[in-house]
Amino acid sequence: MQRTYQHLKNLSYISSYLIITSAIANANEVSSEKNFKKNQLESDKNEIEVIEVNGKRNQANTEMTEETAKLLSVPSIANDPLSSVFSLPGVVYAGGDDGEPAIRGSSPDDNAFYIDNMPADYIFHLFGDSIFNKNVISDFSLYPAGFGSQYGNATGGVFDVKLRDPRNQDITTIVDASMLKTGIMIEGGLAEDQAFYFSYRRSLLHLFLTEGEEDDGETITKSPISDDYQGKYQWLIGDNQKLTFSVTGASDVGALNISAESESAKVDPDSIGEMSLNTKFDQQTLSWQYFAENHDTFQISLGHMNEQNKQKYGQGQFINLETKRLNLRALYQANWFDGHVQKIGADFQQSVSDYNYDMIPYFCTDNDADCESKKGERVQDNDKLKSTDSAFYFNNIWSINNDIKLDLGLRAEKNNYTNQSFVHPRLALNWFPTDELTITTKYGTYSRFPDITTALKKLGNPKIKSPKSSHYSIGFSYDLNDTWNTSVDVYYKDLKDMALSLPTDHPDSASHYSDDLSGSAKGVEWVINKHLSDGWYGWASLSWSKSERTNDLTKITTEYYLDTPLLANVVANYQLNEQWDFGMKFTIRSGAKYTPIIGLRENPDYPGFLQARYGELNSKTLPVYYRLDLQANYKTTFFGLKSEVNFAIINASNSSNVSGYSYEPNENDTLNNFTIKKDTGMEMFPSIGLTVQF
Repeated sequence: MQRTYQHLKNLSYISSYLIITSAIANANEVSSEKNFKKNQLESDKNEIEVIEVNGKRNQANTEMTEETAKLLSVPSIANDPLSSVFSLPGVVYAGGDDGEPAIRGSSPDDNAFYIDNMPADYIFHLFGDSIFNKNVISDFSLYPAGFGSQYGNATGGVFDVKLRDPRNQDITTIVDASMLKTGIMIEGGLAEDQAFYFSYRRSLLHLFLTEGEEDDGETITKSPISDDYQGKYQWLIGDNQKLTFSVTGASDVGALNISAESESAKVDPDSIGEMSLNTKFDQQTLSWQYFAENHDTFQISLGHMNEQNKQKYGQGQFINLETKRLNLRALYQANWFDGHVQKIGADFQQSVSDYNYDMIPYFCTDNDADCESKKGERVQDNDKLKSTDSAFYFNNIWSINNDIKLDLGLRAEKNNYTNQSFVHPRLALNWFPTDELTITTKYGTYSRFPDITTALKKLGNPKIKSPKSSHYSIGFSYDLNDTWNTSVDVYYKDLKDMALSLPTDHPDSASHYSDDLSGSAKGVEWVINKHLSDGWYGWASLSWSKSERTNDLTKITTEYYLDTPLLANVVANYQLNEQWDFGMKFTIRSGAKYTPIIGLRENPDYPGFLQARYGELNSKTLPVYYRLDLQANYKTTFFGLKSEVNFAIINASNSSNVSGYSYEPNENDTLNNFTIKKDTGMEMFPSIGLTVQF
């Protein structure tokens, strides 16, 4: 399954004021005139209109936060709202320029995604862009380590995306289009206390990769298409309640035919045939919020998700997986004692995965040097995987004094499939020794559900344990002045019970996997940030990290393939005037680790065919990676309609960044005479987009 995947991301207080001006009597005027004006002024005061502002606790949060707006202005293809994550310290692509984000030495599978406080399966399309229209984002937060007790099922990082509430306005339509994607969004009020929006986007990649197009023995039979949607309806009930119904979904499809003349077929004849991928998810959420008079709040959310993943390849091989998931989440926040804020929450998730497959499995993980050598016999199965997760968490945020704030949390959780229970402590201490300096330290333990391919019967080990991690970090943030801030963050992650593929001579080799892989990730991150002033803002970051994995059976430690010792980012945005603004992002980092090809060997299943023979795991380093992205935005009007034109050049430096090396088969190859080619990322790509509002 993994191998196939490689082929194809406040109440808003109203400030009201009344300025009263009156003429000051001339000192030389007669006393009677002064008395007249004094009486006139007193009369005016009695007739002043009084404006009374009555606040509602259930105000709609319709605007994007300032920090999120900065992130979303980072140059990207088609103005993708979440590509900015790759401009943050400690975040790298997990494979090429379209892989999922890997955070602080953890695997992308270790991350969790939340949309409006509900767990989501993914927030990035298979081709690297996110599933969100930029116009619906309210807040986007990345927690790379030490996140709070409200989050579960993650040992790496957490992506928390909050979609804004709909605006109660006249019906407005926004149409946007770029060279790679087009979309439409409709928003407006339905009644005095009800509003909605709906957004739909569809990729245009199929216009560049048309059906029937052939390249080196591979023919496109279904042009790749991705689409996504978000919708929200909200009813503000009275002054202290909110009822919100939202929908979110995305899909990716594509297919190609692999002939005997293709490179992959010359290495692995099992791949000959049509390869297709069809994956999608649809999620609906109903949420009710209550805001009490004493600032207590209560929220309960019910969500339903349906995900489908269908793959076909080779001679009749296929994988079909459909998962239905029900989520119930409740949160109560109270101020029971002075200086304390309490949060009590409960999460319940029930999922049923129907699967059937006919495939040749490869029993390996990202800690194996050679997956080809772990090929199994063709196998079929048709079954269900049922899993129930329940969790209870508590937080107490204690403002000890003006200088110290302590956040103590505890999360208790249980999964019936793995039959494991955990109690995870979480702690965050903030100390403000001066007005300019903040010192933050965090600690927490975490766990997640095992990768499904390692937990299924026949393909995996149903008794495998959940991966676990412990996070430690300390950070220093200093305000240099009103404009500049700098921070340093030091972190360490201890990783345990990760999946390890078992050798054929292991006593439990029939289980294919065990939880005998451990590891660590550590690093230092420095950031300097400039707030908006003199027309520009930006940040620069520099990080050092080291990530390792240890086979607990052999006691051999190797560097992780995503280990990236040095990483630097520079981001800047300049507003020239009311119409033009410009942005740039520059990234340079150490090359990731890779396992070198040291020779060829005979394919044991197909005489006369050769395949790569690999050396020591992750013993080599790819060349240095660097990329410059540029963007310009022009605000204007077309036929009286508010519009914006976006110009972007992705990889303006035209860097041929190497993402790996692969064997390139030729007719005269021998075991010791062969060709290795470079696999490179995205070439220079200019893009233009247009947004029109009417």
